[in-house]
Amino acid sequence: VPINCRSSLEGVWHFTYQNRFRFTGVCNKPDARIQSCQTAGTQFLIQNQKFNVTYQQCEGMEGTFSGTVEYSCLGDWFVGKNHYFAVANTKESRKDEKYRCFLKNRDDDLYIGVSITAECNTLKTPENSPERLKLTPVKAEYVEPGCTLPQNFSGEWVNTANIDADVSISETHINETYYPDRARYRRTIYVCRERRDNRIMMARLTVDGCQKDYVCFDFQPRHHNIIRYRKGLAVIKDDFSTVCSWVQFKNAEAWKYDLFLAKNPVPVRCPVAGKFNFTQRGEHPFRTRILGGVTLSPRPNIHCKQNISDLSVCDTDQKELAIDENYCLSVDHLGRPVDIYSDPDYRMKCIGFWKENLKSYLITYDDLDPLSKYRCWVYQRADLNRVLMSQAVGAF
Repeated sequence: VPINCRSSLEGVWHFTYQNRFRFTGVCNKPDARIQSCQTAGTQFLIQNQKFNVTYQQCEGMEGTFSGTVEYSCLGDWFVGKNHYFAVANTKESRKDEKYRCFLKNRDDDLYIGVSITAECNTLKTPENSPERLKLTPVKAEYVEPGCTLPQNFSGEWVNTANIDADVSISETHINETYYPDRARYRRTIYVCRERRDNRIMMARLTVDGCQKDYVCFDFQPRHHNIIRYRKGLAVIKDDFSTVCSWVQFKNAEAWKYDLFLAKNPVPVRCPVAGKFNFTQRGEHPFRTRILGGVTLSPRPNIHCKQNISDLSVCDTDQKELAIDENYCLSVDHLGRPVDIYSDPDYRMKCIGFWKENLKSYLITYDDLDPLSKYRCWVYQRADLNRVLMSQAVGAF
């Protein structure tokens, strides 16, 4: 009895294929497609119990053919990280040709192994299967852009709502690519459809390539290396008044903006400048370290009368924030610093700041930070010589 295919195979792919028992080499044709999409709300459940594999014939390869094979899903199971699913050819009456077995691996699901008999025990790995498919995710349909994004949005960005994703913005598209691991990627494409003031309705082509829905972005003008935005709820209707209605956005305490941060930021002048002695408290205090690792030669032993924790924004352009957890404040008889060898423990570039909800925010960039290159700060001037600052764990 056929079952829903979603647990077995879901999405749209272009594929290349090879069959070790029919021909040598790899058959690669642009129109070769696997389509396994769910039709939400359909009254004909059988539509969600089948998927199509469209083969294309390659010239010079006798074992290849052109045609569409329709499979119905019979069930799936896991053996370790191997994902098996059994199918039946809906247009085949011979029992030995009707049933087939497919194999995916959870660590690298862009390769699929296919049996040439009804037995699954011939499949050990996708790479050593009798028939092997290499998949490339594609979108089921093309959406024509109907508007343009602001010109200064174009470029490469980092999304603080999904810090592991790469975001590429063009004049009409936003491509967000997320990498679950090194071998796999998941891509969502947003296409500009209609724009009014700061609100932009965009068509969203989802990760699996099947579904298309519509999302409203409420963008603030770009400021420094930062684009602030809010994203509404996804709806299926292509209507601006519905998609971009204010009720689609979260309200009250949940009214907050996510950030696009420039992937290659240009430093800006910091909102705080000068040399400060600071005290710190919290779970992750700044610690003494040596940038670049072990020094080339031992540093001389210097007697220091006074050590402080130092925060300085004293470079010529005032674009870099230097933090030294144990800084020697002593000077010689000429007023020059005694410790001329030490470097700051942390060097952070200011890449943007703004005010929101009566709070002042600062984003810094540190290329050597192993946890997050981007850090968000909340700061407030307490009096003429005192500033209160709090650093977040990441860029949010």
